[in-house]
Amino acid sequence: MFLDLQRPYIAIIGLILLLTKSVYGQVSNGTGLATIIYTGPGPVNGACGIEYGPDDLVAGVPTSVFNSGEVCSKTVAVTYQGKSGQFQVVDSCSSCNVSDISLAPAAFAEFLPEEDGIMMQVDWVFVD
Repeated sequence: MFLDLQRPYIAIIGLILLLTKSVYGQVSNGTGLATIIYTGPGPVNGACGIEYGPDDLVAGVPTSVFNSGEVCSKTVAVTYQGKSGQFQVVDSCSSCNVSDISLAPAAFAEFLPEEDGIMMQVDWVFVD
């Protein structure tokens, strides 16, 4: 039985593992928030060991999805209000919930000007 009410921590761990696997393994992981990765004026070295800056079309995925770098250099498709863009995963996002994503400023600007805000509801999915 999946839900063992006598040992609820087992059920919680199982649910976390199921959700983590489903995010990477399914076509869509639902809707989350997109935030801007602060890169400063110059390049930074992401969790994948890939250097990127504010003008690059790149993304960071939640740490739970990052899976120790298993998704480095994979492509994610992000959709917001009918607009779509594809971005290379170069970083992890420790502050992201399981369905959120972070985008470099140029990637975020594909959807909204940076000054319009730092978050928006998006759908995102791995495409490779």
